[in-house]
Amino acid sequence: MSFDFSPNNASPVLKTDLMSAWIVENWIPQQDRDDYITVITAEICVNGVMLAKFNDEIKLADTFVFKGYEPHENPEFLPIFDHNYQGELVTQTGTYLYHFEEDGGEKFDVLVMSAYYTDDHEVAVIASVPKAYMKAWGAFTQTCQRLAYPESKVIVIGGNTNSFEPKVDWDEIILPTDLKEEILKDVEAFFERGVGIYKRLNLNPFRKLLFAGVPGTGKSMLCNALAKRIIEKDYQAIYISSADSDGSSFWKIQRALYVAADSKKPTLIILEELDAYLSNDEKALILNVLDGSESFENDAGTLLISTTNYPEAIDERVMKRPGRLDRIFIIPETRTVGDAELMLKKYVGEMWQDDHIAVAEKLVGYPGAFIREVAIYALTQLVNEEEEALTLDRLDSSFNRLRNQIEERDEFVLRRTMGYKL
Repeated sequence: MSFDFSPNNASPVLKTDLMSAWIVENWIPQQDRDDYITVITAEICVNGVMLAKFNDEIKLADTFVFKGYEPHENPEFLPIFDHNYQGELVTQTGTYLYHFEEDGGEKFDVLVMSAYYTDDHEVAVIASVPKAYMKAWGAFTQTCQRLAYPESKVIVIGGNTNSFEPKVDWDEIILPTDLKEEILKDVEAFFERGVGIYKRLNLNPFRKLLFAGVPGTGKSMLCNALAKRIIEKDYQAIYISSADSDGSSFWKIQRALYVAADSKKPTLIILEELDAYLSNDEKALILNVLDGSESFENDAGTLLISTTNYPEAIDERVMKRPGRLDRIFIIPETRTVGDAELMLKKYVGEMWQDDHIAVAEKLVGYPGAFIREVAIYALTQLVNEEEEALTLDRLDSSFNRLRNQIEERDEFVLRRTMGYKL
């Protein structure tokens, strides 16, 4: 049997099939044992930064240690390296020989192969493992996950590892009281009682919530506060970031679910801008995840909270099909003078004066981000003018300036949309 590995080969054969065929023809016949089996492996196992974290103190299956790896000659699958923002080599494709050694001197090797299979840099990884050492290999892959994603903080999938830090206290969240209580009750009830109900019904304990609202209403802050509460309970929190070259890619959701299942802890996954993930050719894959058919099962329960500024961009197959989204919470603009006052006090701090309530009355109907900017601009002007007190006139002037900017922007967009000349 022979396979055409050339770039001109237009065969629909899967990349994993090609790699497996190479192993059967070129690797196994050269070994002195016949119990090698080929297994699918997580991408994190070919991450150079993570592999460098291993040392002889890390025991696999109680007795084995990972002794490093080296390239294995293979002209059909050449090495290609990806790097992070610090210039460190992370994902590496190609063929590598991983070495393992037992305390008593016993050794075994695993052949690991990886290759990109899409132009979006998605990686397929397989390993040829002696069947007698599958327990040690399983421990190795699990350790790879734990070294790459320390459980003491939020695990970030994609983007910078410090791009999401849970610093917001729940008391800082300003929402209508009933809505705020309902959200917290839903989240905590799922982990405390809901997981057991799902399992009694033979269902994957996987719940999905959506926070929808116009930009600036505090959806990200709400997610941040919930992540902080989750971590304080010694649960796991995972944040899916689109702030890298892969953008809104399905593999990030898939990996988050895999990490959640591997954590063995109640897990919160945060996915912002769900609509962006549903606007590409991977929509069908994501729909399967929301159905639960393509999600890894976490016995301790996984809660996915996604957000959107544009619910109208999410088609009916998600919004109206039962089970794909279990609850949709609308996060509104400020509804009461009391809430507007609380937000304004939060942002102006010790500069607050009782007559500022006059501006708070005007802020009803605006999102929290607008209220924050009113305060920030007023305080910036205060510093520029070297004044000590934040007067009502200064705060009111800031409000009027920002309101006028929004009105001018809306008029500009309307005229462009309607085809009027500017």
